[in-house]
Amino acid sequence: MTIIYSADNKIFSYDENEKLLTEIPCGKITKYRETIRSIQQKKEWKTTGSGATFMGMNAEMIDADLLPVQITGLGVCGDELVYGVNLEGVGSVYHRSFDPSDDSEGLVRASNEFVFGSFDCKGDQLAVSMGANTNSLHIGVMDIKGRYNEYTDGDTIEENPSWATKKNGIYFSTAGYARNQYGAVAATGPRSVAYLNLDNSSMSEIVADEAYDYLHPQEDKNGVLYYIRQPYGGEKPESGITFKDVLLFPVRIIKSIFGFLNVFSILFGGESLKSGGTANGAKSKHRSEKDLIIEGNVINAEKLDKINEADGDKMSGIMPASRMLIKRLADGSEEIIKKGVLDYALCDKDVIISNGRHIIRISPDGTETHITKAKLAMNITVKS
Repeated sequence: MTIIYSADNKIFSYDENEKLLTEIPCGKITKYRETIRSIQQKKEWKTTGSGATFMGMNAEMIDADLLPVQITGLGVCGDELVYGVNLEGVGSVYHRSFDPSDDSEGLVRASNEFVFGSFDCKGDQLAVSMGANTNSLHIGVMDIKGRYNEYTDGDTIEENPSWATKKNGIYFSTAGYARNQYGAVAATGPRSVAYLNLDNSSMSEIVADEAYDYLHPQEDKNGVLYYIRQPYGGEKPESGITFKDVLLFPVRIIKSIFGFLNVFSILFGGESLKSGGTANGAKSKHRSEKDLIIEGNVINAEKLDKINEADGDKMSGIMPASRMLIKRLADGSEEIIKKGVLDYALCDKDVIISNGRHIIRISPDGTETHITKAKLAMNITVKS
């Protein structure tokens, strides 16, 4: 069995039998970055050396590897991989071979009028979330040739579609918007699990609670529903000023002043105040894991790692324990499968989960087996 997932905007496959991790090239992202680099090289004389001084355009070159790109979904369609990607407001879905050496890709659909969220494949049909932007996603069905029908609309956001296994329908997560007097979104309501009946295009609410968000619903082959439950709005950072903050005030003020002067020096002198630093070709730093925001959760990876390890979790992750994978039983009661879950996939009788650090297999009796280390593995899907 092979587990497919995305991490750091790259696509990986892990063969459990061979214990082999392989990166699958994402041609759309690669070509996009190559195009940006080519454009920058042609304009490099304007932003470096004497050419920049003459033009008055001393500036940092953009690192093409750090440009905003997003892999939005992965799926298995026959013998091919289907992936979705958003690049600067342009949404695309492509299909390609699982063979990394085969760089040919086929376009399912691309448009600058809408972007894509996650999707779920069944045969040559994709249950997909799509919309004008990431805040107005709705549920549609699209085939591998790019033809689609939208089934939902309204002042809502609808994500994480997955096919029902016993019925002709789609489960998904949805939330409504509250707007202020100017029409801007003032708040997003709690996310609930809903079901779209494709036979009559009707929609019904399955699981809802004002205290919780319900995300990533999936149904197993027996028709049992799973989902991720977290406190409404996710975990928030600690509030208030601590004694440590007071002690660090002078240091932070000095760093702020230096940061301002350094930017001033780069803009008007073309040179950084930092030793060895220059304005030309400087790379932006990756954002600290302490600043991660995942579906409303403000993640302090180092802190959560220590908390989870202290609780005896040998395969500790970075997600808060309050974000749980839930199995909904026939009587409507809930069984906690795992705490601290980032994403998951159903596989026969087992569940494959990502906790942000590791991918783990959980058997029906609760036994956990470590599969591989994987930083922020999402969009998990399984190829048998």
